[in-house]
Amino acid sequence: MVLEASNSLLGVGLASVAAVGFAGQFLCVRLGTDDGDVTDAVLVVLCCNVLIVVPIAFVTHAPPYSALFTPLSAISFAAAGIAGMFVARLLMFTSIDALGASITSPVIASNVLFATVFAVVLLGERLTASHFLGIVLIVAGIAVVSWETAAATGPDRSLRETGTMLALPVAAAVCIGIEPIFVSTGLAEGTPILPGLAVMATVATVCFTGYLAWAGSLGRVPLRSASTAWYVAGGVSTTVAFLAYFAALTVAPVVVVMPLLQLTPLLVVVLSVLFLPRRLERVTWRVTAAATVVVLGTTLVSVVG
Repeated sequence: MVLEASNSLLGVGLASVAAVGFAGQFLCVRLGTDDGDVTDAVLVVLCCNVLIVVPIAFVTHAPPYSALFTPLSAISFAAAGIAGMFVARLLMFTSIDALGASITSPVIASNVLFATVFAVVLLGERLTASHFLGIVLIVAGIAVVSWETAAATGPDRSLRETGTMLALPVAAAVCIGIEPIFVSTGLAEGTPILPGLAVMATVATVCFTGYLAWAGSLGRVPLRSASTAWYVAGGVSTTVAFLAYFAALTVAPVVVVMPLLQLTPLLVVVLSVLFLPRRLERVTWRVTAAATVVVLGTTLVSVVG
């Protein structure tokens, strides 16, 4: 009983670190893209993921490393990296730059909704009444965010243009929502999470670098700029968050970990008010209310699911 309580307490601590880490990524990217470039942000964050996760995976597992994977698990984790780390981040960081961190984060949190839909359609899981209630809360929160975005952009921007802007974080949420399907497939094949995460980060980095080279926009990232420093901080923050999140799930039950992890949108709102200049982030009571509703909905869906 004492050991279970100790594990739960450790899980609370690790989940809290993960929530702060994910929130920190939003703020660092917002500050960096003020004077910097979104593609530089994605590239630097991905490189940080690789440089931190890959060595840890090598140290914590013995060779031959190929024995850790099956063909299906390797393909699954690679697909998760492309969807969740490459495409989702490009969309998410672009949204943070265009809309702000406090508006983007509640919409990104709706990835739980899409993950549930994918699980029902692709894995045959059952949709419960609690799932449905959580989904209603998430949709209501996103509706408030949409309303606030339309109000903030002013009459000079059409409803279609506002909808196009909101499509960025929604599309990112869809990509993040499909990621657990691939990860679950890889884990079911017996591949440990750290080597899987290493494959995700490496494949995402290679694909994004290839995309930049194909588009003719692969240039040198300014190493001594303030923007790059913020991107590095964001990369370290999100990597620590991932590691803390997975570690929390190994020592504590989902019902302890997930509610804390879903606090990220509220943490983004609070940290935006405390640390971001008003010219970068305009946090209103409607945004705060929407984030709260989304947190309730995502927590309900995550715990039940």
